[in-house]
Amino acid sequence: MKKKWLSLLLVFAMVLSLTACGNNGSETAANETEAATNEAEQEPAAQEEAEAPAAEEAAPASDGDTIKIGVLCYLSSTRSATLGFFQIGWEAAAAEINAAGGIDGKNVEFLLYDPQGDAAQVSQRLTEAKNDGCVAALLTSGDDLAPTAAEWAEENKFPVILQSNTSTEVTLKHFSEYCYNVGPNAWAFAKMLALSAVGEEGKKNFVFCGTDGAATIDAENLLILEGQKLDPDFECLASYRVSTSDSEFSNIISQIATTAPDMVLQQGGGPTFVSFAQQGLMFGLFDVSDVYNDFVVDTSTNSGLAETGEYPYGSTKGMFLLNFWDESKMDDTIKNFCDLYMENEICASSGYVAPADAGLSCYRGVKAIALGIQACLDAGTDYTDPQVLTEAIGGISWEDSTGEHHFRELDNQLTFDYYYGVSCEEGSEAYNGNPVATDIITYSSDDLLPTEQEMKDYAEKLGVTGRF
Repeated sequence: MKKKWLSLLLVFAMVLSLTACGNNGSETAANETEAATNEAEQEPAAQEEAEAPAAEEAAPASDGDTIKIGVLCYLSSTRSATLGFFQIGWEAAAAEINAAGGIDGKNVEFLLYDPQGDAAQVSQRLTEAKNDGCVAALLTSGDDLAPTAAEWAEENKFPVILQSNTSTEVTLKHFSEYCYNVGPNAWAFAKMLALSAVGEEGKKNFVFCGTDGAATIDAENLLILEGQKLDPDFECLASYRVSTSDSEFSNIISQIATTAPDMVLQQGGGPTFVSFAQQGLMFGLFDVSDVYNDFVVDTSTNSGLAETGEYPYGSTKGMFLLNFWDESKMDDTIKNFCDLYMENEICASSGYVAPADAGLSCYRGVKAIALGIQACLDAGTDYTDPQVLTEAIGGISWEDSTGEHHFRELDNQLTFDYYYGVSCEEGSEAYNGNPVATDIITYSSDDLLPTEQEMKDYAEKLGVTGRF
């Protein structure tokens, strides 16, 4: 209870101490998107000339009238089609902050950088963000880029927030005290599926179908680990890996349908799920097996499927982060987030019908940075010092209807509630057929995140030494 009151006081102090400032950041982010896109199209020679100067020549952090946050995001790859769902999330955080008066008399400004889906470019983009005066960086790209970002954060002693699904590649193999995770945790996802699918529904086996990302590999391996804690005979019948760019893997789908497992664990990028769902319907997969993933109600993935009548309602189960269709489950903070999301110009122009899980994670990432900055101001310390801000971010906390939020010291994972449900068409009319969920089970972070002993045991299994 004492911790809860301290969390509320911190948020209240943030609102009281903020001073007035100007516009809400949406126009800034839109302008930076165009600028970053132009930068990504430069010739290699021009890019070499623009490479970051030495650390001692870097621009002062957040000089002028804004506080700069660097955002690494998809601007040029096939995944750039979902950029808006993410961007509205970080803009919603900025709008909330600026409506309360800003931070230290300044607006939040986002500088966007495109690593183009290439881990080799992540370090350069992060260095550019640091040298451009950003106080912290938010990585919204996939979990395949997260280990490189964590390594860079450790080498440069600079705070980086990861939004993608968190894997043991980051929490065990490449752990950094300077890298924080606000996205769903792959271990928590696997444990939730084990508790629900194996423990409650009695599933005996599964087939995996997904990409080769670090979090997807964790989802498969840790589902086996957690499932066998509940049923020693629980097994994986087959594992199929596809590329994030694959749109045609009908042979795999037909084989899975023929196998008819109790459940299919589908993992990977949103476009992969779209193809999976379309071809799964074609081969009757959903007539013989339930599918489990983390795209159950996320509109950033499901809108296209809903529009064409191809979403497999009732057969898709798993994790989501927000009951956007049920205001009775929201407090004023989350209602305000939903309002800011839906009022955003990008949302209106793109025809979005509900907030996306990815947007909520981006919102949380920026809010964590803002609370860290405010904690520095309250303590009279310099938030432009990366070491000082990193330590402050590690100590923040707040609470809303989606759970109690703080970063665990064990793995720098943000805590929040996870929701498990079954996709449903009934009640989706208000969202252009985008699925909602029924039979919802709420799990807290304490229910799902791994303990220190579990992490130690798994680190030993992976051959990771020196982590603990």
